Amino acid sequence: MFDDTEIADPASLSKAGTGATELAGETRIVGNRPVDETRAAAKDFADGNWEGGLGKALSEVAETWARQTSGLQASCVALGAQCKETSNNYSSGEAENKSLMQRADSSERSPFG
Repeated sequence: MFDDTEIADPASLSKAGTGATELAGETRIVGNRPVDETRAAAKDFADGNWEGGLGKALSEVAETWARQTSGLQASCVALGAQCKETSNNYSSGEAENKSLMQRADSSERSPFG
């Protein structure tokens, strides 16, 4: 089923898409910092340097963090693309409708009288 959706300002939707894409880049940059630091710490607590399982646990945390950050980044990229595509499609459809209506209002005779 389709819900009625009205887009009052397609430029705002496009701007939101740009924002989501920018957020994806920021997420990658900020999200990688703790991953790199945690991987480095995991090496310091690896088998030869530490008898416990801290190195392995830190490595697993880093990998989980990296996967989740990557997933969040991908979601932001997809959301940004969808917002921009929807804005473009809406604007294109509205331009086509306006063109059709202008032609109908011009000197062409309507078959309906």
